[in-house]
Amino acid sequence: MAKILVIDDDQDLLDAVRLMLEQAHFEVEGARTPEQGIEKVKSVAPDLVILDVMMPSDYEGFAVARSIREDLDMRDLPIVILSCVHEKKQVPYRFAPDKDYLPVDVFLDKPIDIDRLLTTVKELLGEEREEPQHPL
Repeated sequence: MAKILVIDDDQDLLDAVRLMLEQAHFEVEGARTPEQGIEKVKSVAPDLVILDVMMPSDYEGFAVARSIREDLDMRDLPIVILSCVHEKKQVPYRFAPDKDYLPVDVFLDKPIDIDRLLTTVKELLGEEREEPQHPL
């Protein structure tokens, strides 16, 4: 069973994502602060991280992603950003994965589209496979 770490300061969102992922048979750990998240990445060894952007400071999730990639040297750990930063900050551009500036695999907007999040998680973990067009 794959382990997923959800790092978000919103307890309601954390609980909702946990419930959804556990129903899909994933093991879920939660962290409410960036510091707790980094510690759990080290202690729990998750198979995937779901990370908010706006925690105690506005763009703190970006720093957490970079810390996981650079400080912990976990370049292969899938990271999904799940955030409402585009809606709340009304920035004139959209954030997207970028190996140098935003080293994550996928950027999804809140509110959560449950089916899209589940499909994304399964794809990143190699559990979602397309049916062949011409089965043997």
